[in-house]
Amino acid sequence: MKLSFQIVFIRWKKRLAEKEKRRRLPTRRKLISSLVTTPIYIPFDHQISILLRLPVKYLSRFRCVSNLWSSMITSRDFRNMHLNFASSSAPPLLLVALEDLSRKKLLLVSLPNPHASSSSSYCVPYKDLSLLKIVGKVMYNAVRGFICVKSRLKVKILNPISRQLQCLPKIKFKDYPKGHPFSEYFFGYDPVEDQYKVLAIDNSPSRAEHKVLQVGRNRAWREAQCTVACPHKVHTSGLYMNGTVYYGASRTDIDSPNNSMIVSFDVKLETFKFIKVPSKVLPMGYENMWRVHPCAYGTDKTLINYKGKLGVVENPRLKGSFRMWVVEDAEKGEWSMNTYHLPKSAAGHYFMVMDTYSTGEICLVPSQLSDPFCLFYYNLEKNSMRNVIVEGLPISEFKHAYVTVSDYYESLMFLGT
Repeated sequence: MKLSFQIVFIRWKKRLAEKEKRRRLPTRRKLISSLVTTPIYIPFDHQISILLRLPVKYLSRFRCVSNLWSSMITSRDFRNMHLNFASSSAPPLLLVALEDLSRKKLLLVSLPNPHASSSSSYCVPYKDLSLLKIVGKVMYNAVRGFICVKSRLKVKILNPISRQLQCLPKIKFKDYPKGHPFSEYFFGYDPVEDQYKVLAIDNSPSRAEHKVLQVGRNRAWREAQCTVACPHKVHTSGLYMNGTVYYGASRTDIDSPNNSMIVSFDVKLETFKFIKVPSKVLPMGYENMWRVHPCAYGTDKTLINYKGKLGVVENPRLKGSFRMWVVEDAEKGEWSMNTYHLPKSAAGHYFMVMDTYSTGEICLVPSQLSDPFCLFYYNLEKNSMRNVIVEGLPISEFKHAYVTVSDYYESLMFLGT
């Protein structure tokens, strides 16, 4: 009897202790309330560090969190920091433009960078950037998230992510013909003054005018002094690299067969320099580096960024061979040239070289577009080739389109801020 009483007493004591323990524990409502009312302090520097690592689409939403975050995210300093952090920590996206000039249509899409994959063939999704409907468009080079496009006589700068579109004033050259001027446009960035500029060149053989405009500020075209080796005719699209815009051209004021050169335009100083193409590096049978190929859109050469140096690559021939020239020392006139051969499986096809280069690979696009759309990457060091398939693009609407591929970073930058 005494033992059973002790057992009952011990059980009662345990129940009492458990009840007291439960009474002291906070309820779920009290716990949530304490978390809400108790502020969690995160240093401002840590907040900036966290936000710099977020994609652009999330930063656009987080502007609604507080006035502090809104003012910080929309500040020019933060936008530059975010873009610089993204460009140094992650590979760029690819910007693909399909230009159907006859039907006045332009399709812009961005793709994840395929260089990180080691597979020989794989599919990637795409993001349609054609948010702003502009008739009669041609895309020029992309710089820091901005894209330079032309619509008839108008030139526009747009940011597909922020949907900002700025129309530049109509350009007027001095010697204006009855028809429209043969204008070429180049888009660049001055990292010192944090300024974006557009260079316009009247590409008519009988005239030589150069004008420049600072985007987002005074928005007025002014003369760009090109005093040496003028006039010249533009033959390639522009390549922006480290504050300088490059393009291939030929002099029109001399009778020499080899009048080909590469023009560099310093975006900050607005000055021109000229890199003469030595005759010894010209392809056999060529009198000019930029001779037009019958199966190419314009010249069969493309300017690329080859490990920080200026390079020129020709489109592969039907047999699969192509050459690449690299400007080793512009002042001394030192160039190097190497010949490469595509795999036998790629022979018999015409390819166009795109102005993108990364991790030892050159991007190639077939001159005859296929459905689904394919990009090919040739590794210069390993002599290997792989393809990237992009499914879902309306290729049937762009059968005779001209294709450009370039590096692209999504940006929060706004013009005129």
